[in-house]
Amino acid sequence: MENLDQGQIHQRLSVGTVVIAENGERLGRIHAIHPHFILVSEGQAGHKDLEVPIHALSNYDGETLHLTVNREALTEVNHETDAE
Repeated sequence: MENLDQGQIHQRLSVGTVVIAENGERLGRIHAIHPHFILVSEGQAGHKDLEVPIHALSNYDGETLHLTVNREALTEVNHETDAE
């Protein structure tokens, strides 16, 4: 694994990268990359994305992104609009 700072990790990420929480739980794959956070999706319809702030990035080996936090520390984001 490369020894990168959070900004360098963020710049090298790509959509589809697997994301692993600090406790080893697989959270899903990167769905979108924004300047200050990434969105992680479990890939199942109806599930909310997880918003991961850049400061929570730990290590990236080119295939898997590891975080410094667990799922409980992340914010769930629902991007679906209500049909009502």
